[in-house]
Amino acid sequence: MTLLLVFTISTSTVIFALCWGFILYLWHQKNIILRDSIVMLITEYPTVLTLIFTVISTILSVTITALFSIAVKHALSHYITQPLSLVELHTAIALTRPQPLLRWNHRRLSLITLVIVGLITLLNSSWTTLLLPTRLTWSVNIEGKDLDLGSSAFDAKLGRDFYYSSSQTFKNFLNIMGIISPMSGISATHSAVAGGDDSVFAFNGVSYSKSSSGILPAVEEFAGTSLSSNNTGLDYYGGKVTTPVLDHGNSGLARNYTVTQQGLSASITCRALDPNDPQYSMSIQTNDSAVGSYGIMFWNVTATCPLGDTHSIWATVDLQPNNGNYTTGLLGILVCPNPTLGTTSNATSFDIFLQGQGGYNFLNATICNVAPYVASFDVTYNNGNISTDQPRDVQPFQHNSVNVTGFIMMVVWELSIYSQTIYDNPLGQLLQLNGINLATRSAYEVLEDYFRGVVEFSATYLRSAYSAEGAATAMPALYSDESAFKSLNGTMFVTTYGWYIGHPTYVYLLAVFTVIWTITVSAAGYSLIQGRTRSRALFDASNPVHLMMASSAGGLENLAGFHPDGAQNNDNVRVRLLDDRGMMHSDAAGEEKPVRARGSRMWFTIEPDKEAKILK
Repeated sequence: MTLLLVFTISTSTVIFALCWGFILYLWHQKNIILRDSIVMLITEYPTVLTLIFTVISTILSVTITALFSIAVKHALSHYITQPLSLVELHTAIALTRPQPLLRWNHRRLSLITLVIVGLITLLNSSWTTLLLPTRLTWSVNIEGKDLDLGSSAFDAKLGRDFYYSSSQTFKNFLNIMGIISPMSGISATHSAVAGGDDSVFAFNGVSYSKSSSGILPAVEEFAGTSLSSNNTGLDYYGGKVTTPVLDHGNSGLARNYTVTQQGLSASITCRALDPNDPQYSMSIQTNDSAVGSYGIMFWNVTATCPLGDTHSIWATVDLQPNNGNYTTGLLGILVCPNPTLGTTSNATSFDIFLQGQGGYNFLNATICNVAPYVASFDVTYNNGNISTDQPRDVQPFQHNSVNVTGFIMMVVWELSIYSQTIYDNPLGQLLQLNGINLATRSAYEVLEDYFRGVVEFSATYLRSAYSAEGAATAMPALYSDESAFKSLNGTMFVTTYGWYIGHPTYVYLLAVFTVIWTITVSAAGYSLIQGRTRSRALFDASNPVHLMMASSAGGLENLAGFHPDGAQNNDNVRVRLLDDRGMMHSDAAGEEKPVRARGSRMWFTIEPDKEAKILK
């Protein structure tokens, strides 16, 4: 009997120690994440997983319930040798089942049994809740470093490449700008032709929401194409780039990221050109002389701004009178100062002049002031798409960023040259479409967003070109200079399976397990102590046969009979178990060692002080 009680205590303690240890470890770690291989099995065989954990929970629940019943039964076998009321005996027997005692006139005992039996009944669901992994979002801090486009080190490197490289280097750069920059501008305008607020700009296998914001993907799975590229710097035309954040291993079911990183954009303000403004002027001269058998018009456009002057020449078909009803037209675009005339010393901003002719004559002389800046962007990587929030910590370009400014000016200049054909201009056509519903957005707002998109793509191209695979080897001086880089940080969110301490149900589970373990160990410990100092318990009060045997021996003849109030009147009667030595089972007075009952008869007796109160 002693071994059974020791086994009950040790087994209960081991089981619940493992439970507490798991919860404490979870509390310390915050998350316990399953391996990707197990997660894949869970998603592939969800029913099998539920069955396995339900079976394990059932086994644990049955085991703990059995240990609880054993402990309470043995404790009752010792406790019954002391005076106790019949309703207390009824309560103890109910707990060995375990079953609740539902007696309105004994609400306290009924509530106790209801709570204990309820906790035992909830064991199966509690173990299932604890053991079954759930779908959760695991957050992991990530960090790295990215090129700082506002640094002196990067600007110096770009200046050497931009102004002193061979023409072959510019070939790839110019081709990329001619293809992609108009797309970046159109996407950024939110126009209906680009998808409105759902427009997506794609470059190098990466999808950006509306515009790139001058960033480079920080995580590998959003880095775009995996094609190798042997070209870096301004010779770059696409290919795999090196991401600053390393893969953390766990893929889970899905991953998304929120990263704070440096981007590049511009503050752009477009307005009608004031003819009386002495700082800004624009003029267009035409020569409509026919060349050969074709009607060709040459347009000589010039402009002046505080930083210098600029000019360009375009050729178009012979445009009809400017009534605005034709699809052919000229949209003259000039960048001031002119970036093709060499380094634009001290230029940290620039101006864009525009004027429409022919089908685009609705746009009069316009000027857009462009001031590039670097800023922090909160970038969200989700479902294969990259989106950015509004810029923070805006830092306008200083004089140590003139080469980056010159590069952006060159991109806009090339856009202005190659976008105009002899028939039309894509930007002019976009403005025509926007003019269908002028109540939505003005032409100036469209121009601001268009050129902002072009500026931001220029920065994304620069980051890609100088972060391409092999760039660290090709540019050791740049990559060894820590001032050329800026730290970034963020959070990776992995959708996976596991356990998360944030669920309040774990507090409830710990309370259930603790109460049951406390009762089990206390009851078993009580039996061990009583077994060492008193006679060995031979009577099992939870056994109906034992109860009938003891009752048949007499001693309970004065209990109330089966009249309407008989059971209620008997509740408070206090009884005690006697053995056939004529002594109470716990009255082995003067004996220090445990005394075994020598006889085979046991019976109940009613305590004298209660017997007189029984209603006959």
